[in-house]
Amino acid sequence: MKDTLNPNEWIVMEALWGKSPATLGETIDRIGSRASWNYKTYQSYMNVLEKKGYISSEKRGRDKFYSPAISREECIARESRAVLSKMQSDSVGLMITSMVREGDLSRSDRLELMNMLEKMLKEEAENESDR
Repeated sequence: MKDTLNPNEWIVMEALWGKSPATLGETIDRIGSRASWNYKTYQSYMNVLEKKGYISSEKRGRDKFYSPAISREECIARESRAVLSKMQSDSVGLMITSMVREGDLSRSDRLELMNMLEKMLKEEAENESDR
């Protein structure tokens, strides 16, 4: 199965990351106006996400409770790997630059990104000097 989520699956996952374990009804309530699917569609998304390994479920009495099986961070990492695997290596820098420019990052996010890049460059320099 695909290792990434479609936009509707992201909506369901965001609801579950926000509160879990949750029943299907609680998840529908949490999704609110972001989607207006019929009940069977919500149920289908839960089944698909469970088959993909993104969520797990546990039966308690008459109710089935759903929980994320992987973190939001892991989902984002999977999406990133999927996008990067489609690109030629010389396009990756351009894509990242475009994402930073167009991504509406806060000052705090830009500073965090800059600190991360500085740390990576420092670690790379240290590894090169150890050789």
